[in-house]
Parts: sequence; C-alpha cells; structure tokens
Amino acid sequence: MIPRMSGSLPEPIAQGDLTRTPFAHVLMHLRRHELTGSLVLWDPDATEGPKQDRIRFEAGKPTSALLRERASRLDRSLLPLFARDRGPYAFYPDVDLVGDSPHARSGEVEVLPLIAASLRGSSRDDVVEHVVGKLGDQPLRVVSGVNVADFGLLPKELGCIELLRAEPVSVAKLQSLSQLGPVQVSRLIYLFAIAKAVEVWDASAHASAVAARRPVPRPRESVPSEETAAAGGANEATAKKAKGRSIAPGAPDALPPMPSGLSPEHQALWMEIAARADSIENENYFIMLNVPRDVSAAGVQKAYFALVKKWHPDRVPAPLAALRPTVERIFGYLTRAQETLGDEEKRGPYLQNVQAGGGTPEADRQLALIIGAAMEFRKVEILLRRSEWDEALAILDEILQHNEDEPDYHATRAWVLYQKHAAAEAIVPTVIAGLERAIETAPKHDKAHYWLGLVLKRANQTKKALQHFELAAQANPRNFEAVREVRLAKMRKSEAPPSEKSGTTDKNKKGLLEKLFGGKK
Repeated sequence: MIPRMSGSLPEPIAQGDLTRTPFAHVLMHLRRHELTGSLVLWDPDATEGPKQDRIRFEAGKPTSALLRERASRLDRSLLPLFARDRGPYAFYPDVDLVGDSPHARSGEVEVLPLIAASLRGSSRDDVVEHVVGKLGDQPLRVVSGVNVADFGLLPKELGCIELLRAEPVSVAKLQSLSQLGPVQVSRLIYLFAIAKAVEVWDASAHASAVAARRPVPRPRESVPSEETAAAGGANEATAKKAKGRSIAPGAPDALPPMPSGLSPEHQALWMEIAARADSIENENYFIMLNVPRDVSAAGVQKAYFALVKKWHPDRVPAPLAALRPTVERIFGYLTRAQETLGDEEKRGPYLQNVQAGGGTPEADRQLALIIGAAMEFRKVEILLRRSEWDEALAILDEILQHNEDEPDYHATRAWVLYQKHAAAEAIVPTVIAGLERAIETAPKHDKAHYWLGLVLKRANQTKKALQHFELAAQANPRNFEAVREVRLAKMRKSEAPPSEKSGTTDKNKKGLLEKLFGGKK
C-alpha cells in the first residue's frame, strides 16, 4: 500500500513495491516512456529523519533529488537505492516534489550508465539470476541499432559486449570467453536485457530477414498528372543516368532449381551446398574456417586445406554443374578467410571489424551500400543548389530502394518534390507525408521540421507551421532559418493591435475610455 502524502497531488501513474519491481526496472520504465515528474520511495526501515527519497525526473532522466543518504554528486547519491529490496514507491507526473531545498542534489543523470555503475558494486543478484535465467542456454546477440556507447561501459565490459556483437553465444559461453568473471558477465547481460538491447538469436529468422532485405523496386509516389505535364517529365538524359546508376553491391544470385532425375546422393549434396551458400553469407572468417579467435597461422592453414578438399569447385560432380558458380563463391570466401587470418597485419584490423559487428559478406555488402548511398546523397546536396530537381530525384529514388529507414533521404526527397512542382497544391499531401515519415523516424530532425513549417506556412496553417519552426530551432539552434521564423512570428504577435492580442472589442475599448475621460457632456 502506498503511504499517504500531504498536500494536493495528482494520482500516481506508476506505483508498486521494490520487492516485486527493483529500482533499476523502475528507472528503465521512466526512461523508456520519457516521463516527467517525481518518484517517491518510502524506506520501511527508516527509524529517524525523513522516511522518503524523492527524485525529480525530466523526460525520463533524474535531474535532482532529496535523499536520505547523500553523496557529493547526484549519481552517487542514487546508488544505494539499487540495493533496497523492499518498500513502496509511486511516480507523480508533472510535479516537482524536490524543489529548491538546500539539501537537494542536482545534475542530469543518464540512466543506463547509472545502472551499469550500480552493478559493479553490491547488487540484487537474485533479480539478476531471475532475468538471466530466463535466457537459458540460447544464443544471444546485441539488438541491431543499439548504441553500446550509451551504457558507459568500462573497457573489459565493452570487450565482453563486443564478443556478443561478433557472434551469437549463450551466457555460459560468453562467461568462458570474457575477461570478466561469471557474476559480472551475468550482471552485464541483465543490464542489456532490461534495456531491451539483447535478444535471442534465431538463425532461420535471420536468414529470412536477410532475404527480405534484398533490394526490390520501390514504387514512387504518384505525382499529379498536370504537374508532370507542366514539368515535362524527367528528361531523356536524366532517365538514362538513372537507368545506368546502381549503388547496390553485388548480392549472390539465387540458386537455380534442383534438376529432376538426380540420385538420392546428389540430391543430398545439392541441399548441403544450398544450405552452406545461405549460411556462409552471415559468418565471419573465424566461423567459416571453424577456428578460435587466437588461432595460429599454422592452424589457419590446416583448417583451410581441410575445407579445400570438400569445397574446391573442381570437386563438383557433373550432375550438379549448375551449382558450380555457387561453390566458387563459397570457395572464394574460404580463400579470403585464409588469406586474412593467416596474415597478422590483416588479422588485427579484421578482428576490429568483427568486434564492431561486421566481418561477414552480408554485413560488408550492407556497409558498402550505406557508404555508397551517403556518397550519392552528397551529389544530391550539390544538385539542390543548382535546382536540378529531376537528377536529384533520380538519385534519391535509387538510394531509398536500399535505405528505406534513413530520415535524411525521405525529408530531402519530399522537399525536392515540393521545389520541382513549384509548391503546387496537388503535391502538398505527398510532400507532407514524406516529411512526417522522416520526423517519425527522427523526431528531432531539424530540417524536416523546418521544411514542414514552410509547407504549412504557405498553406496558411500558421499555428502548425510555428510549432514545427520551434521544434527545428530547439533541435538545432544553428538552424538560423528556423530561428528567424520563430523570431518573426513573435515580432508579428507583439506588433499586433491590442484587440488581436487580448480579444478586446471596440465596444469594450470605448467603454474604458468613457470611464477614464467621461462620456458626452
């Protein structure tokens, strides 16, 4: 039961007891939902002095606190709360229960590094064991897109996570590979688990996802026919350029269908080759050769020559000749692995690539694709300055086929469309949709907010336009165009007649004058 608090307060939107919901989990909930307000924790063991700990949060981050145990800094003052294993808590939204007390500790604290720091000292290992125990012996991996730098890890902790990013492994396997002790590894996995930054590895699902990511034609937004006619459509030179351009690195060709009439032995070999061709695309060189990270050069050679006996293209039987290009690709990967791992100068940089999550053929293709798209996008920025809209759109359409989640590309394409069609009313919904998609992916994308503000301003939606100008200026104070729009809007508001500011009517003004100076005599 939550103890009563004096004064008028809103109903708590989150409450419970630390017995069931540890302090670290409460912090993660507030961080995930970016809540603002005050968290109150009652200490059932307190016999004298304050019986509460109060923490002020802004957008999910602790910013100040009144605590029973105080240290020199706010983050250090919060650490004892992680060991508390009982006591009610409640979160009150949009209120400050810390205030300006001289006993308060203040300073914005990042939640993830705070929890990481708590796990280096005394920790609720019963909770850690419960969370990590649910993962069992399943292979784990770091969730794609997680920024490990956000966790504030120490070098050995970071090395442990890099092992997990290099290849999926179980907790037990990670404990045997890491320089950390088993308890520290479990605590680290616990941190990533409650942060939803680690997941169970499903090899079959991953293979399906990779296949699904292969580039497919991207339908373009429909452009109003009258605008297309006015623009004359893409000129012939632009169309030829677009047709000849491709930033996509060469993905493996699909396997041909299995021919009929194969013997059972050849059917089994066909299926084995097909499976190997699929799995090798997501393996690093260590996995390809089935060797440990600390393998010697001689060990690399031995492993390679053992595989050559099976995967040399000359060993493909005649009935399976259609698979020879596939086997050549597999053999090429194995040879490249042997050349890289057998050379100490090459192995070091390659290992760093693996530890950063790369080092597989598929990862290398994706990286090449991202780099290629970024280089092409630089051309778009030049084309915008030249007002060469058709060529800019052709490049953007190409890179969006391979980078659907990049907000810069969506925002820029929408703005190019708007410019190309001279802000025609018919194109506005398509433009707004593209800008909103960019903002949905990156809520603080200042260019998307600024461009959307311009579109709405020209559509006489001044109130909404100002909101987006303000968001652009907040996200990037150096976006001087957005800052200027906000300033101009405030100037217009301040220069408006009093009747527009306050809603005072001429009749009211007349009545006021009569009171001051008297009516007609």
